[in-house]
Amino acid sequence: GTTCVLVSFPFVFSPCLACREGTPQWAAFIYYLPFIVIFQFGWAATQVSHLALIPELVSSDHEKVELTAFRYAFTVMANITVYALTWLFWEPLLTLHTSWMMLTPLSAQNLALIVVGLGAVFSLIFHLGTKEKPYPPGTLPQAEESTPLLRKEPPSPLVLLCLCPSQVAVLYMCTRLIVNLSQTYIAMYLTNSLQLSKKYIATIPLVMYVSGFLSSLLMKPVNKWIGRNLTYFVGILVVLAFASWVALARPVGAEIYGAAVLLGAGSATILVTSLSMTADLIGTNTHSGAFVYGAMSFTDKVANGLAVMVIQNLHPCPTELCCVACVGFYRWVMVLVTGGIAVSAIVTLCCIMVWPIRVRYRE
Repeated sequence: GTTCVLVSFPFVFSPCLACREGTPQWAAFIYYLPFIVIFQFGWAATQVSHLALIPELVSSDHEKVELTAFRYAFTVMANITVYALTWLFWEPLLTLHTSWMMLTPLSAQNLALIVVGLGAVFSLIFHLGTKEKPYPPGTLPQAEESTPLLRKEPPSPLVLLCLCPSQVAVLYMCTRLIVNLSQTYIAMYLTNSLQLSKKYIATIPLVMYVSGFLSSLLMKPVNKWIGRNLTYFVGILVVLAFASWVALARPVGAEIYGAAVLLGAGSATILVTSLSMTADLIGTNTHSGAFVYGAMSFTDKVANGLAVMVIQNLHPCPTELCCVACVGFYRWVMVLVTGGIAVSAIVTLCCIMVWPIRVRYRE
């Protein structure tokens, strides 16, 4: 997966090598399509296998939360690094032009090469420094048609999982919908609904990332103190507070930064907790970890794609970028993709808390 990303990502942000001034768009599309497909495959392979390592490396529930929180924290650090690098390329252009859209193709290409180079260095450190559990020869039998997917384990109360796969999948899907859609439409909400200057497109996501980073550092002690379900519930309440603020008021000035802190902290809390719940679902069956994370990722990708299609089909200005009607449209999009989906997540969480489904072992 890492290799696929390294060989494809620079080409996505580089000019078409075979294109000329009169080259039709469909030809450029065909040129970029293979690189995008290879990148998406590599990114998915890297993400799923990296997540599957968490239950493989540790067995304690609190250690799983800690690794998941560290993973999210370093993801935020990577995002902030990209922001800083982008500003280094962008700032000299801003001194010469008043437009925020003056990032040249050469600057984008150089930025992509630097990002890939940094990623390659840290990926090398990861592959050299992280060791999987050694399995002595003969301990893992070859799977056959009659081999059960789940290993038989003694019916001890310590190994019973109070989790239902479908409930955890729905909870993870709702979490990803909140996180991804809010990040997708926050820029349109800031510029079209609140009519703020374009500098907020950079500063507000940065504030969200920083608040999410700080929240992720608290995940382990908070999970130890109140447990998984209540930690997720607290995070979803913070997201609902953001949605209520957007629905009932029009945050302007410094207030928008307070709303961004709420959204960033709430999103980080529910994302880390839902991933930890998925690790709990895997339990000791670490050989199926990649499949579980892959299945969860598949549900969230399909749901995000459908949600974006529905939102875009409801856009009141199909023939132009924005009109008078889209001022209120993006406001209610932010309310529904945070508050509306948060309500669905709470219902699913209640199902997990009230009607836990245990894995039953039979003779």
